[in-house]
Amino acid sequence: MADPLDFTGKVALVTGSSRGIGAEMIKAFGNRGATCVVNYFADPQGQNKADAANVARELKDPLMIDCDVTQPAQVEQ
Repeated sequence: MADPLDFTGKVALVTGSSRGIGAEMIKAFGNRGATCVVNYFADPQGQNKADAANVARELKDPLMIDCDVTQPAQVEQ
């Protein structure tokens, strides 16, 4: 029987994955083989981007995306 927690060959996107629960979730997906998309919302100080970069360093070939998922136009881009 296949391992239901094997995400090899799959892409995981967790909104707000630059810190907190979101960061831990995206790292868990990465540890299970997923290609990970680290999502953050840019702030004037650049802290969210820095936090996202720190999370991304712990992943294999991550993609970092600046997107406010509450804005449909940004999501469509």
